[in-house]
Amino acid sequence: MQILGRAFILFCFCGLMACVQGPSLSEIPSIEYRGISKDTLNQGTGTEDFLTLFFHVEDGDGDIGNDPEDGVFNLFVFDNRTGNLYDQEKLIPKVPEGVSSKGVFIDLELTLFETCCLFPDNIPPCEFPAQYPLDSLTLDIYIKDRAGNQSNTITSETLYLRCN
Repeated sequence: MQILGRAFILFCFCGLMACVQGPSLSEIPSIEYRGISKDTLNQGTGTEDFLTLFFHVEDGDGDIGNDPEDGVFNLFVFDNRTGNLYDQEKLIPKVPEGVSSKGVFIDLELTLFETCCLFPDNIPPCEFPAQYPLDSLTLDIYIKDRAGNQSNTITSETLYLRCN
């Protein structure tokens, strides 16, 4: 009788586990801001100074990323001072199809290089005026999956540029 009792309990436990499902993820990707490696850069137009931006991506159907040869960009970073792209569009590499039936969870790191300070009084960008030692900006970031679904937009914390 004890064996039947244990088998019944095991059967009920397995039946309950079959009803429990993983998190229900949307087919529209979702991103969550996780931070930056540093908050201050020297202004410039090259690759002398950089920071790393960290964020988390979730997507229910896993269609994140594109093949580089497709030429379709899927990661967009905007400078909130101007509303323009920060540097250029980026590419998240393709997550292979069928990796997960319950969705994809990815932690990403994005390296961003310095940009120019912007000044009032018609002073050209990337100058070194003593009266404006710092500039600040925030970045808006979103992604698109292969189906064209756009994620939510996240905003970075304030970044500082040393102007001189």
